[in-house]
Amino acid sequence: MPTSNPHLAMPLDFTSKRFRQAREQIIANSGDHDMAANQLALIWMLNNDLEKQDWDCQVQQQQLAAAECERQEEEEWERWQEERKKYWHKHVPIPQDAVISSDPIIIPSPIAVCKLCKGDFVELYYFTNKGLCNAELSTHLADDEALALLQMGDSLHSFIPLTAAQAKGTITADEDLSWEEFTEAAH
Repeated sequence: MPTSNPHLAMPLDFTSKRFRQAREQIIANSGDHDMAANQLALIWMLNNDLEKQDWDCQVQQQQLAAAECERQEEEEWERWQEERKKYWHKHVPIPQDAVISSDPIIIPSPIAVCKLCKGDFVELYYFTNKGLCNAELSTHLADDEALALLQMGDSLHSFIPLTAAQAKGTITADEDLSWEEFTEAAH
């Protein structure tokens, strides 16, 4: 492959002393110095035409490669933009001065959460400080359909719904809440 553009190459002067030996070899076969110079010029032009073709092919391949690279970059950009639209919540910028709380998140009792998800009535007791403290201490996750194993008076074991198994005295009815507890639950 040519390293410089052969389209810009100037034809050489084959009548100069530099090409005398080449002309003499051509003359030895037949002809004079002018004919030998013309033959050398013709050979140079043929070689130059081949170099031009090689150069043009090389330039075309480079242009195709650059176009392909640009097309791939454009496709990648479009794919990224589409993903950004589709999953916009993943690409939301996070402010550098955002303050992240180190306080634990207080979640009400699993029973209260389950009732909230189902849209059932939830007693305010679950949202008071005492109810949230009890929820923090409880380790079981259950809903209304969960069963608990209890031993009855005649030493038989039976399964009953977990909500029925809870001690009824620990949950304060809404109408029995004090104003302080009511305001705790409201906030």
